[in-house]
Amino acid sequence: MNKILKSCVLALVILLVAVPVMAQEEAPELEIRLYRDFGYGGFGNDIQGTFSIIVSGTDDLVAVTFYVDETELGTDREAPFKLQFNTGNFDPGIHRIYAIGVLADGRQLQTRELVQEFLSAENAGGKTMELLVPILVIAVVVMGISALLPALSARRGKQQPIGEYGLAGGTVCPRCQFPFSRNVISPNLLAGKLERCPHCEKWSIRPRAGAAALLAAEERLRAARGEGVAEVGGEEDSLKRALEESRFDD
Repeated sequence: MNKILKSCVLALVILLVAVPVMAQEEAPELEIRLYRDFGYGGFGNDIQGTFSIIVSGTDDLVAVTFYVDETELGTDREAPFKLQFNTGNFDPGIHRIYAIGVLADGRQLQTRELVQEFLSAENAGGKTMELLVPILVIAVVVMGISALLPALSARRGKQQPIGEYGLAGGTVCPRCQFPFSRNVISPNLLAGKLERCPHCEKWSIRPRAGAAALLAAEERLRAARGEGVAEVGGEEDSLKRALEESRFDD
């Protein structure tokens, strides 16, 4: 009998302990996110400028109050629960960003804290330059390589084979109207690649040229080199190649 009584008491204790734990695990959670609207946001936790805090997570959320440290920024009572702030309104340094939400039944939930370092405008400008300088250096190096390769080929007495283009396709120089291959490693500037014409040595932003434009430019180049008009067989090969390349025109 005593064993049965002890077992019942033990089961009751376990049940009383387990119920709060299960209730705690099932409690809804709020998610907090930080978005940059305008300003600096580096790879770490340092930010400067205008940012938005957005809170979400449960359908019965009726109000959210936003905080930076102990400073109340404001309350939003409509979804999406969002508030915008500027880091310039706070002293530079480490700050905690969080929010407290109110559910329909009156319960309050706090989000996790986002620990961010607010920078001054001067420090943010210096951080931006630290990010831009390596990018600019890489761009200059790529431009140098793009200019050097055609020059080395010309010094070795090599002429660009007419009708042969690389992986990036061919284009036509807007100045001399001769065709040439676009370089795979040349920087892509959306409208086209920044290229240096191996014929007139002028820089321009060139998209991939269509098959018809390349064929016309190739005839101009042959005439300039004194090679005359391409043979019939060559024209057939060029037409076949044009049909193949037309599938890849930009």
